[in-house]
Amino acid sequence: MRRNNMCEHHQGHDNPKSFVKGAFLGALVGAVLGVLFAPESGEKTRKKLKDKSGELVEKGLEAVEQAADKVEEVKDLVEPYKERAEEFIHDTEERAKEEADNIKKRYFKGTK
Repeated sequence: MRRNNMCEHHQGHDNPKSFVKGAFLGALVGAVLGVLFAPESGEKTRKKLKDKSGELVEKGLEAVEQAADKVEEVKDLVEPYKERAEEFIHDTEERAKEEADNIKKRYFKGTK
């Protein structure tokens, strides 16, 4: 039971989108706080905030694009294995059905 709780706990941490969002928000909050606490005039602070937010949006979009590219790469790598696994499952189901039929035939043949 403890094992399931641990799996549920880590489930959200495996999502690349969550990581990208967290990294982006952390960078944004850090930049905003850094600019707000810098000893400069309001006009300079607003300009810095505007410049930094534009940079962060650009970096965030790049990170999302890179993550999407990685997801596509992984999908391409996994696809052949997925097809092989589906074939294996289908073949195993067929063999199990055949064996179940053979067992039924032997059982009922002996009871008549």
